[in-house]
Parts: sequence; structure tokens; C-alpha cells
Amino acid sequence: MSDPAPSAPVVPPRDWPVRIGPLEGNRAALGLLAAQQVFSAFAVGFPAEIGGRTVRIGLGLPLGWALLTTFALTALCAALFFRPTLRRLTADPRWRTPPAWGLALAAFALGFVASRAFALAATLAFPGLSADAPQFVTQGADFVPLLIAAGLLIPLAEEIAFRGLMMRGQETAAGFRVAALASSAAFAVAHGVPLSILAILPLAYTLARVVQASGSLWSGVIVHALNNTLAVLLGAWLLGSGALNLDTAASQELLNLGPLRWAVAVGALVFGGVVLWVIHLMLPPRPEPGTAPGPVPGRRLWLSASYVVIVTFGLLTALLTQPAVLAWLRALRP
Repeated sequence: MSDPAPSAPVVPPRDWPVRIGPLEGNRAALGLLAAQQVFSAFAVGFPAEIGGRTVRIGLGLPLGWALLTTFALTALCAALFFRPTLRRLTADPRWRTPPAWGLALAAFALGFVASRAFALAATLAFPGLSADAPQFVTQGADFVPLLIAAGLLIPLAEEIAFRGLMMRGQETAAGFRVAALASSAAFAVAHGVPLSILAILPLAYTLARVVQASGSLWSGVIVHALNNTLAVLLGAWLLGSGALNLDTAASQELLNLGPLRWAVAVGALVFGGVVLWVIHLMLPPRPEPGTAPGPVPGRRLWLSASYVVIVTFGLLTALLTQPAVLAWLRALRP
């Protein structure tokens, strides 16, 4: 008995929208991420040694205004260099489909719980990681710009880059599941801080699945914006009430619990994993009318040099935040 003939590749009809290719999506995500990193460093400013003197390079803006400036410059870069890709994105059904508010709110609640459970487990298991975690806290006139930038504009930009461009392109080559896992890993690692990477992984997968399940990129924007807005508001409340120091003291007490600390860490990790599995089951990807149901011919490779650069850069940045690695590098100097 002969083997069955292989099925013919799916050829999309002419009236179906042109989908973003995997290599194109990865390149655009890398370009926007690189632009964001460069513009952010320039807006905040950083010290540099020139001619034996330490000078500050950049604008030296407060955090909120620095993030607003970063978003504006990154958006300009996208319009100048990635216009064809963004045009395909805006023609995509996920851009044009309204968000599923109920699904987004449920996904946010579960994703937030899973993310915090992973963060607690990582903090208890590796106490030194919390010292490097970024804090989105500010006071005074800078609070409103921070809330707008971190709570709304940055989530929009990151959803476009990772779920709108990277994941959408990878889906055409590898399908829903691989694209969700690969884009989530890249998104988490790109944050470049060990505790942030571990805490963001559950949220990243939640964002990927809610976009696939709802068929709308805007569902992911809602979940992302709610998470960031809540983080900014909680940070402002803790800073204003003086509870930030109390929270640090409470965390230190937990670290002194000895073996019980590990039991709590394992319990938090298991709990977060169960919640993440619930998210996985609750948000199955849905078929999309008007789009090719399988990989588009000629677009098979989802793993590209651009994707590798994003992951490698994030991992190297995370390593360079560790005191032991920095001490080893200093020891190598002549």
C-alpha cells in the first residue's frame, strides 16, 4: 500500500489580506525594540567618561517625560522605516476586529495573579534578583506623563511589535502554539532583568493567547494597559504612603524564614503554573474567517537572525545586571 500523496499547500485567494511574513515580522520587531532602547537611553541620559572627565550624555528627562519622548521617537522611526509592514498590520483582521472586553478582563485578572505568583517564587528563591527590578514610580508633575506613557502608549507599542508583528508573522510559518510560545519568550527576555523576565513570562503568554482567542490585537492592548496602569498606581500609592519601605521590610522578614521560604516559593510557583494552565485552556485560538487556515507557501521559517538577536541581547543584559558577572568582567581587565 503506497503512502498517501502529500496535501497541496494552501494558496490564499486574491481577496484575502496579505499576511505578515515571519522574517518580516521578526525584523520589524527587532528594529522597533532597538529604536526604543536607544531613544530611552538618550531621553533618560547616562554618564560617560570622556577625556578623564565624567559627563552626562542625553536629555536627562524625568521618567514620565522620557517614556513619552521614547514613544514619539519610536513611532516616528516606525513610520519612516517600517511603513509597508505596518500597512499590512493595519489591513489585518486582528487590527480591525474590536476587542473582546469580557475575555480581556478575565485574562487580565488571571494573568496578573500568575505573574505575581511567579515573581514571589523568584524573589524568595533568589533574593538578590529584587534589587535589580525596575521601579516605575515617580512623584509630582511627572506622574501624569508616566501614567500615560507606561500605562497606555508603551503597551500599545509593545503589542504592535510582539503580538502584531512578531507573533503574527510566526503564525504563518509555525502555527498558533509555537508562535505564542516563541513571541512570549522573546517579549519576556527582551526586558533584560532576571526578575522581570520570570514575572513577565506568564503575562506574555496570556497576552499571546488572548489575542489569538479573541482575534483582536486590541484585547492584548487592554490586558497590557491594565497591568501597567495598575503597576504605576500601586507604585505611586506605596511611595506616597511610605509603604514602600514597609513592603521591603516585610520581604526581608520572609527571606529570614529559612526552609519555610522554599516551601512558600515552591507553592507560589505551583499555584502560578496552575493559573497559567487555566489561562491556556480558557483561551483557545479561534479560526479566522478570510485568512489562510495554514502556513502561507514560501513562509516556513519562523526562527531568524532577528529573533536570535532579540533573545541574545535580553539574556546578555540580564547577565550584566548580576554582581558576580560584573566582578568577573572587572577581573579580566588588565
